[in-house]
Amino acid sequence: MASPVPRLLIRARDLTVGDKKLGVGAFGIVYQGKWNGLDVAVKITKMEKLREASPLTGEELTDSELMAGAMEDVLSEAQEMLYLRHPNIVQFLGVCTDAKHGLMIVSELCKGGSLDKYLAKNRPLPPDVRDRFVREICEGVQYLHDHDIVHRALKPGNILLGERLVIKISDFGMTRNVQVTLSSSAGSKRHGMAECGGPPFEGQAPLIIITAVVVRKQTPRIPDSLPEHIKSAIKSCFAFKPEDRPTAKELLAKLGIPASPSKGADPVLVPPSPVSPVDVPSAGAPPSVHTSMASTVPGPPSTVHPAQVGLVVAEEQTAPPAQQPSVKTPPSTPQPQIKHADLFRAAVFGDEQSVHLLIEREGKDILDKRDELIFKLTPFLWAANKGHVGVMSVMYESKPDVLQQTEQFGNTVMHLAVNRGHVAMVNKLLEWDPKLIDARTPSGETPFMEAARDGHVDVLEALYDKRKDLVTQKNILGETALHEAAGHDEIEVMKFLYEMNGSILQQTGRNGNTALHSACWGGHLVAVNKLLAWDPKLIDARDKKGRTPFMQAAIGGNVAVLKVLLKWGGGALLDIKNNYGETPWDNAEDEPETRKIMEKYKRACGPCCVIM
Repeated sequence: MASPVPRLLIRARDLTVGDKKLGVGAFGIVYQGKWNGLDVAVKITKMEKLREASPLTGEELTDSELMAGAMEDVLSEAQEMLYLRHPNIVQFLGVCTDAKHGLMIVSELCKGGSLDKYLAKNRPLPPDVRDRFVREICEGVQYLHDHDIVHRALKPGNILLGERLVIKISDFGMTRNVQVTLSSSAGSKRHGMAECGGPPFEGQAPLIIITAVVVRKQTPRIPDSLPEHIKSAIKSCFAFKPEDRPTAKELLAKLGIPASPSKGADPVLVPPSPVSPVDVPSAGAPPSVHTSMASTVPGPPSTVHPAQVGLVVAEEQTAPPAQQPSVKTPPSTPQPQIKHADLFRAAVFGDEQSVHLLIEREGKDILDKRDELIFKLTPFLWAANKGHVGVMSVMYESKPDVLQQTEQFGNTVMHLAVNRGHVAMVNKLLEWDPKLIDARTPSGETPFMEAARDGHVDVLEALYDKRKDLVTQKNILGETALHEAAGHDEIEVMKFLYEMNGSILQQTGRNGNTALHSACWGGHLVAVNKLLAWDPKLIDARDKKGRTPFMQAAIGGNVAVLKVLLKWGGGALLDIKNNYGETPWDNAEDEPETRKIMEKYKRACGPCCVIM
């Protein structure tokens, strides 16, 4: 059974950033954190560095505009990062945003620290350790180069040590566009060859360095104390023509260091599942207050520990009427009573009378208050989350601009209503403001896409009745509602979308992936079969890296999906090459279970060919 995989977007409520600082770079500060109980590294961007790196357009961008731009840049590369799995590169786990920290990049935690600090304390290295470090660095770099990724800042400070001092290359991709802008034109100011004790051509101005390298073709001095074969290997790396320089794999041979025994990729890191169920109320919370809200971004299962999310509100008790003198008087008309003296509690319980009276007593601005929980909801947003149309109507009549309220992470009242599948509320919100149908989450999800992801066909029908073009709307990643449904195995939603617009099957995301790629990556057998039944040609679809759905299933370790795809496409699927010249059979060299499945479909190259 395949392990779950990292998600592109991590929910802020599932991520805790600790106080322990692991490192500081040009682009951000790295802290130790926890993602659903798993120790992780969290890189937090520096707003001032984003501002320095932003293009000079003549306009002063706000912090939120800068952060939105950075988020878009990161997301454009993050999808590719999910596929990178090698024992000598740091595993990317996802990205996250919140109001306190801004943009966060979450990755594998390497508790051994950086290589530069290790070298400072442990020189000289034993020959076997030195050679192993060199081998693992070269093999990690070769893997990145094989996947069209250039590190740009490879140095001991960007190489980490994992368990048993295994090399882990970090800071590749993700921030590379910003790093290019921030770095000097003649190399990293902080990096120099360990043997030289400083940067190449130390003490010289960048223009002089560029002249020396480009015009005079000078190379840094190589210590005479090194063995000849080592000096020759280093010199070859400084060859002026790129084609004359060795690959990382060839460099190992020049250094006389044998390659590692062939081995499979590291297992994907996943956080342990929280022990608390989705909708168990926390201690002190009212019985009908769910301690989990549907997420508006992809992420791990929608579970939160009860202690994290109790609705912290106090209910005042209405005092009994004062004792009256024993004088016979006619009975007075009963006055409206405030049952729930806290507006949040009244909103949660759908108490329209209390909401109305509290607004009259406190004024309409009380509707702008926010709770102290992680989503920072207003009373109006709480009513939307619980599906109380009547309470929302009272609030809207008192203060129409409540429709513009968003929760902590930028999701609108419409998204909350859609997440919970409240059709009546969706219709009411669109009656009040038709433009809410185009509201977007920070990741570009519309209400229609969210309904597709969460399996609410009745909500989709209500929205589709308003606008037919919603079927083909795309998020930041260029994916449609069908991608969302296929990636979450929502079969009924898929049927509805296909019936409404069959051409949606050909829609691709920004990286060229189809809905079948999404279903294969998620390991959803029924979704895979359904999509191929509608269009068998999807089995040959390729993304921008040349990956087929079959390759996608293999990358995700989804053996059951591989079996299904082989029944549809046969052994020809094993011979298709991606943009790097790799076939699924090639990549499964160290995966006996996967190769066993492929074996009976593998076509022999000739009468003497024997499949091993």
